[in-house]
Amino acid sequence: MKKHIPNIISATRILIGALLYLFNDINGGFIALYVVCGITDLIDGPIARKLNATSSTGALLDTIGDIVTYMAFAKILLVKHMVPGWIVAWMLGVAAIHLLAGLYSLIKVKKFYVVHSLFGKLLGGAVFVLPFAMWIVGMLPIDYDPAVHFLMAVAATIGTIAGIESFAIQIKTNDPDTDIHTIYRLFKPKQ
Repeated sequence: MKKHIPNIISATRILIGALLYLFNDINGGFIALYVVCGITDLIDGPIARKLNATSSTGALLDTIGDIVTYMAFAKILLVKHMVPGWIVAWMLGVAAIHLLAGLYSLIKVKKFYVVHSLFGKLLGGAVFVLPFAMWIVGMLPIDYDPAVHFLMAVAATIGTIAGIESFAIQIKTNDPDTDIHTIYRLFKPKQ
């Protein structure tokens, strides 16, 4: 049973993330559920490693949890017209890079996977703080709030680097269960 705990945590995040779609505003209820999603995202991996229960299923559940959670946030931004068109285009480009990297791995090693890279983690953190920033500033239209606009540009930049990093790792390695999580480790000379 202990081996299933990390996957149960990740599956719980997916279910809670699905509840976020019921919200049309970033309000206290949304933030409370969003925080729970963030906490479960932080603890599922370390618990899996501690219990020696890491798996490709767990990694997939983690990725699905990220997508469900962040797409619920994106839905609010798009419905409320709170995100500029250039950021939508940029983030769609970032998503395309990740999708192409996964498709490349599917062709190369017959397994679709997404590398959980260092910059991918930084992207998750950057995107995670956006709703809090927007809630604090009272969800002003994005064109009127340079601080949130800046945070979105930072997240998009990190996302671009994460996509390129992930793709480079998938090109360089033949092992979909690699522990290589940064470009630096990928090209570091073996000692």
